[in-house]
Amino acid sequence: MKISFQVASSEVNTPRLPAIQGNFEENLDVLAKLGYDGVEVSMRKPDELDLNLIQKQAESRGMEVAAVHTAGIGFQDKVWLCHPDKNIRKVAMKRLKGCLDAASFYGVEVIIGSFRGMLSDGEEREESLKWMHDAFKESSDYAASKGTRVLFEPQHRFSVNFGFTTQDGIQFIQEINSPGIGIMLDTFHMNVEDTSFAASIFDCKDHLGILHIADSNRMYPGAGHIPWRDLISALQVIDYKGYLSLQIKMDPDFETAAKRGIDNLRSLM
Repeated sequence: MKISFQVASSEVNTPRLPAIQGNFEENLDVLAKLGYDGVEVSMRKPDELDLNLIQKQAESRGMEVAAVHTAGIGFQDKVWLCHPDKNIRKVAMKRLKGCLDAASFYGVEVIIGSFRGMLSDGEEREESLKWMHDAFKESSDYAASKGTRVLFEPQHRFSVNFGFTTQDGIQFIQEINSPGIGIMLDTFHMNVEDTSFAASIFDCKDHLGILHIADSNRMYPGAGHIPWRDLISALQVIDYKGYLSLQIKMDPDFETAAKRGIDNLRSLM
């Protein structure tokens, strides 16, 4: 297993995103010094980014791009895949395909959590569910054509109104039925919705792309009550070789949180 940290690219600036923002290279310097293996890049306007430069900035510090993240698109621009406005849905799909092009360039996958949007209420819910399915079907087929995947992230009910548990996520990707879709788990959300960390990891072992790591209070692992030893043991049992990617509050500050997080994880691995 490898460890990464979520870092926003230069065009992302939103307080709703629990990623380190600001000067991209300076943030990479901190992570490299602490021994991180990779960086999960949260993108907002992928077509405007210099993908080669980002790769060089990571590799020159002994790291690699671990994944591409999309939440900043919704948080900052109010653009979501499942939106009542058809034109906004089109913009969202264009942004997502740009993220998938970037992921294909790096040889990684694209995480979709809150960027999927919310289902409509009442009589419009079924129609909006169709928008959701259509968006994931189109993007996952596009991902497959690019040799990558979109990763559906189950999130707790206080964040989204569809796809809460790991098992909900498995059912959804089975309905989409494309080689270009998988699952990303987030321990912060699992702590609210899933009955067992280990059982969920075993259930989705054939679909698991990456894990977001945060404790029960969204702080670094070890600052809350998630049973990290049990979780790491379950990942070892399924022979998980991918990334554990920290998406946490910068409390008490970025460098301290990043150091405590990687130190705690390494002690269990």
